[in-house]
Amino acid sequence: MIWTDGQGKEWNVEVSPEMLGLRSTDHEVHLERAAWADSLQLATTGNSLLVRIYAGDLEVGFLLSVDQAVEFLRCAGLARPRDPVVQQPSSPRGSPTWPKMTPVAIWALICSTLAFVPVIGLLFGAIALVLVVVSRRRSRSNLAMAHVNKMCSVALAWAVGGMVISLLACHVYTQTTEAQRGTAQMRVYGGEWAYSHGAIAASILVVLLSLSIHECGHAIAAWWCGDDLAHSRGRVSLDPLRHIDLFGTIILPLLLAFAHGPIFGYAKPVPVRLGGIRRYRRAHILISLAGPGANLLLGALALALYLALGCALSLWAPHAEITGFSAVAPQVTISGIAGGRVLAGVALVLKLAVMINVFLACFNLIPIPPLDGSWVLQHLFPQTLGQFYQRIRPFGVFIFLTMIWTGALAYLLRPAIELLFSAYHLIALCTGL
Repeated sequence: MIWTDGQGKEWNVEVSPEMLGLRSTDHEVHLERAAWADSLQLATTGNSLLVRIYAGDLEVGFLLSVDQAVEFLRCAGLARPRDPVVQQPSSPRGSPTWPKMTPVAIWALICSTLAFVPVIGLLFGAIALVLVVVSRRRSRSNLAMAHVNKMCSVALAWAVGGMVISLLACHVYTQTTEAQRGTAQMRVYGGEWAYSHGAIAASILVVLLSLSIHECGHAIAAWWCGDDLAHSRGRVSLDPLRHIDLFGTIILPLLLAFAHGPIFGYAKPVPVRLGGIRRYRRAHILISLAGPGANLLLGALALALYLALGCALSLWAPHAEITGFSAVAPQVTISGIAGGRVLAGVALVLKLAVMINVFLACFNLIPIPPLDGSWVLQHLFPQTLGQFYQRIRPFGVFIFLTMIWTGALAYLLRPAIELLFSAYHLIALCTGL
């Protein structure tokens, strides 16, 4: 028998009551009857039969026609499954309760995170509000769209808060002089790039939160695409203990901090099982982009709060002595006002949150295995080039180390550096600090 998987690849299948064998151009699998309980899943989807096979690192799914399903079940000595193990359960009203998400709600969230940008942010905020209204009207009566309504609530809060910050920044901009703004912009490139003990501790906490949000973004996206494996293993969570990797989450950020470099890291990969999903490539691309996207959203939120803090200090504490506020270096000092050290600590955490999340997003988008960008690029390639990309995946660590040694990694991270400079130029321009 010839079966075609969710990626369009053809497999030669041999079936008997004792053995199931699959062979393609680059894989060959033989499953004995005793292993079928753990490695083989069957489910009915209408008149078709969905077959999922898990063998080691291989996860593949097939959607069989009626004739193929009858022949497969007859040769394997199996009965047609009555209970669909992957179909969505139904609510009392008859609508699916599997979590759904619409592009309108996601675009509303993205636009809302840009609402804090002075002047132009008001336009993004207005667009976000319109998208929220449209999305809520479409999903109001559908129980499966509860996640859409929650997303819209978050987008609404971010849009309103961002527009308030945008208006506040515009007001502060009119109160600062050209000399103040020019002096502040010169400070963007100043400051000593060195981490104090407090900055190292704050960096570790921010890395833990950022990596948890990154992996949670992957897990939620997989859940929305129809794969509940990560959800069933508790990875849809902001608890760092569920995502922590000893080296990538703790040791690597510490080494980078003591080396006075940008801090980033990685966590345990989220398990994904998409073999039975029809639009496999699209789903895998969306899941891969969800992690860096979550970091960018968190970085935008931190930058909005940082801008709001800078505007408040400019308006209500004009005589305070503030250094390093708009500098990219991880240092902020505030004196001359009550609670200056506390405010400096809050400012430093927000600055580190912007820096770390921007670097995490850009770092994970680099197309080197096993980073997220490698999965995106592999599925954008034609199938033959994608298979070649899959073959070099085991050597990703060596490629990564070579790029560090040659300096190519620093070149690939240049967009993150430019984005950070642009962000702190915005802070300096609006606040004059």
